[in-house]
Amino acid sequence: MHLRIASHVWILPLFLITFFYPINILAQPIDRPPSVASPLETQTGTINTQQLDKENVEKFQKMSPEKVSELNKKLEEAVKLYDQRKFGQALPIFKEIADQVETSSVLWWLGTSAMNVGEHNLAVEKFKKMLVIDPNLHRVRLELAVAYFELARYEEAKSELEIVKASKPPEPVQKNIDSLLAAIEEKTKRVSWNVRFSQGMMWDDNINGGPSNRDLAVIGGTLTLNNESTKTNDWASVTSISGNVLYDIKNYGLMWNSTADLYYKNYLSHSQFSYGALDVTTGPWWTSRQDILKVPIGYTEKNYGHERLSYAFHVDPNYEHFFNQYFSLKGQFSYAKENYYSENNSDLNNISKSYEIAPSFYFFDRQHIISLLAGYTFSDAETKRFTYTAPYYGVSYFTRFPTKTEFFARYQRTEKSYKDAPLLYSDERIDRQDSFTAVLSQEFFKYFFASFVFTYVKNQSNADLYTYEQTTYMLNVGVKF
Repeated sequence: MHLRIASHVWILPLFLITFFYPINILAQPIDRPPSVASPLETQTGTINTQQLDKENVEKFQKMSPEKVSELNKKLEEAVKLYDQRKFGQALPIFKEIADQVETSSVLWWLGTSAMNVGEHNLAVEKFKKMLVIDPNLHRVRLELAVAYFELARYEEAKSELEIVKASKPPEPVQKNIDSLLAAIEEKTKRVSWNVRFSQGMMWDDNINGGPSNRDLAVIGGTLTLNNESTKTNDWASVTSISGNVLYDIKNYGLMWNSTADLYYKNYLSHSQFSYGALDVTTGPWWTSRQDILKVPIGYTEKNYGHERLSYAFHVDPNYEHFFNQYFSLKGQFSYAKENYYSENNSDLNNISKSYEIAPSFYFFDRQHIISLLAGYTFSDAETKRFTYTAPYYGVSYFTRFPTKTEFFARYQRTEKSYKDAPLLYSDERIDRQDSFTAVLSQEFFKYFFASFVFTYVKNQSNADLYTYEQTTYMLNVGVKF
């Protein structure tokens, strides 16, 4: 989280010192639009040569004109990169300059560049140095508070914010301070929870995943399907309820998270194809500055039509490391043991294992997220014709707009290779499936939302009975707390 202060509202004029050289980039102001005057200099604090560290003054005085000229060129290059928001490229140049002389403006540029590339400890170090020079630089103190927040040093962040708040800053700044204080309060809670409920209507053009053709070639002749086995469409009422409770142990980054999810899809004219699932999980989390490890252990109950279908126990440990603000890598392993209630379905009882890796790329302050995924599933069923391996890969995209509108899209390609031929066929079954999902959602009145969901699945199989296409459209409205 980066607290942004509007420069047109509260301007901090930080000047780099100049001694003997009249035309010098080291004497230029930063963070001030050229056309804006600075009537608030006395309120925010101005850095001048008397306030600077004496050691740096002496360093400057001992430098030759050639050395100062060299530093000017480096600083000019770094500031150009800084203005272009290329903070990762500007940071090492500012570091090189600071190793020779640390004026307050260099400290500012260095600290803010470090903030923008996630080096928050370095930012804290530089901002604290600036405040030693002049404790009245409240803009710097605000940036220090944000750096503390990003490092989960919430009490120190709160202390810095209270100091600025006591100075009675302008209203826009006060609102930013209150926002960060509220975020600190939320972060320091031991128990947090949320509940989400949605109700929607879905049009499904293939409720049973059946083939379009009624007559299929099989061993020994032709199989003619009945109406319920071929492609059939219907409207469905879709209900979804989810919630979680997170307990923060407040030691060593440990937390405990519990979830419950209920999903029920009721077809209006063909209720025998209705589907419901209840899933509950609980397990520890471990978080650090750049890492999060989750180990949820869960139980799933499924219904199909008017019958209990199956139950499953599962564990899904996953770990994600954030290398920087632009890139993270997540790995996940899933283990599930599923048993079917009906003896007629006992051949489907299975143990499945999945392995997945997913790199994610973050752009424009996480307003745009692109994720890639690749995985492998092995499902070992009671009989070979339901046992399969399934490598898969995919890509997803997420974006959030200032209007509280969100858009998500995902494509996945899966290839299932079964270990035996299905009934009525002689060859081992191979399915190649392409699936696409798109979701557009809109939040309104703080607690309410609406969403439109589109899905498309195309499954191509060497066994024609399992070749199908399915398209769904769903409109949801809901509430969240």
